[in-house]
Amino acid sequence: SGSPFSTAQEPVRDESGAITETNESTDVFSLREGDCLLDAGAMDAEVSEAPTVPCTEAHDYEAYAAQDIEGDAFPGDEAVATQAEQVCYDAFTPFVGMSYEESVLNFNYFVPTAASWDAGDREILCLIYDEAGQTTGSLAGVAR
Repeated sequence: SGSPFSTAQEPVRDESGAITETNESTDVFSLREGDCLLDAGAMDAEVSEAPTVPCTEAHDYEAYAAQDIEGDAFPGDEAVATQAEQVCYDAFTPFVGMSYEESVLNFNYFVPTAASWDAGDREILCLIYDEAGQTTGSLAGVAR
C-alpha cells in the first residue's frame, strides 16, 4: 500500500468492486469510478489519501468518471486543469441525466501533479457533489 511514509491503504471491495468498509485513508491512486468519499479538506492541495465510505452511507463526493491524460511529458497544472474541466463537464450530463447548467449538482476532480506524474499517475478522476450537503446512494441518473 503506497509509500512507506504514507498511511494510505487499498479499500476493501466486494465482488462487484464496490467499497464495503469505511476507510479514513484510502490511497487516492486506488480510487475508481463509482467510489464515494468524504470531504478530505482542501481539494486543491496535493492529495495522496482520502476517506472513503460505501455509497450507501452519507458522503460528500462520488467519483463519476475517470480518464487518463495522454502524452509522455507533464503538460503543466493549467493544461491538466483545463482538460479535467472538459472531461468532467462532458461526463456530467450522461451521468446525472441533465445538463450541468440545469443541475443543482457540481463537480470537482483529482488530477496528476508534476510529482505524481513522474510516479506514473495520469488519471483525471471526476467527483460529483451537492453543495447543499451530503448525499446517500449514487447520484447516477438523479436528474436534479
